[in-house]
Amino acid sequence: MRQVLADVIQEVRRSVSQDIDGAEILHGLLNAPWLQSLLKVYECLQRRLRDSPAPYLDYASGLSLQLLIDIKSLPCCSEEAKELYRLLRQPHLQALLSAHDTVAQKDYEPVLPPMPEELPEDEEATRIVCLVKNKQPLGATIKRNEITGEIFVARVIHGGLADRSLLHAGDRIVEVNGFPVDGMEPEQVIQVVARSHGTIMFKVIPITERPVHNQTMLYMRAMTDYSPQQDPNIPCADAGISFKKGDVLEIVDQTDALWWQAKKLPSSITCAGLIPSTNLLKKQREFWWSQPYQPHFCMQTISTEEDMMAIDDRCV
Repeated sequence: MRQVLADVIQEVRRSVSQDIDGAEILHGLLNAPWLQSLLKVYECLQRRLRDSPAPYLDYASGLSLQLLIDIKSLPCCSEEAKELYRLLRQPHLQALLSAHDTVAQKDYEPVLPPMPEELPEDEEATRIVCLVKNKQPLGATIKRNEITGEIFVARVIHGGLADRSLLHAGDRIVEVNGFPVDGMEPEQVIQVVARSHGTIMFKVIPITERPVHNQTMLYMRAMTDYSPQQDPNIPCADAGISFKKGDVLEIVDQTDALWWQAKKLPSSITCAGLIPSTNLLKKQREFWWSQPYQPHFCMQTISTEEDMMAIDDRCV
């Protein structure tokens, strides 16, 4: 490709010497550094597609295991064999060989279902969200529309698995691992999630307009003890965070005017938890905590709606 371009530049150069209209502009364009760089990238990609490296074998982990067995069965080993045995037993090397085999075998997960060729015109746009289940909670709560029976994401906990997986508060959950959830109770949906192993696949209809909130970092010191398990007003006690008098809390989300999300400091846990907001505490006329922790500045009060108290979340 670059050779073709060089030949074209040579022809254009002759046209420039003959004072042909537009030849000088074309000559300058063809000599532009960005075009030369773009062609180099194109040629590299073409060469990569043409000469894609193939793995020499796709069972490196098995071969490593066999070597370990063979070395261990030897009556006497050289120092080199002992060193090789120690290296092959290293967890980092075993993880590397396992990753190599996964790529070599193209054993990728999750395997998404094929997209249908034809979609009904009246069908709403959906999104597939895949979460790999681990020991962490998913970090989301759900609620049911009692009129339509539809299941919605009520809130997403900051720093949780759902927060990192493109689930948003207000998204409507249509299916969980292929099971339709419309009409189900939140507890039944939770049971479907709990019985799932490995990958959990959510089919959701995204919320059309997500509110944009400008969060200001806020630190506060607790003036009393708080336990979500003893608070009858909390939407989901399992999503709450307990604290004691004197604890410093980092407020990470004030989207909900009644229930903020916070992390207790110091902490290595990335997932936040629910705590009552100052507005809610004023309504309840309780003095759980106050005073912004200096030197940070306090957020202004957020307006509330009475009907938000009726939200009944269930933790997923």
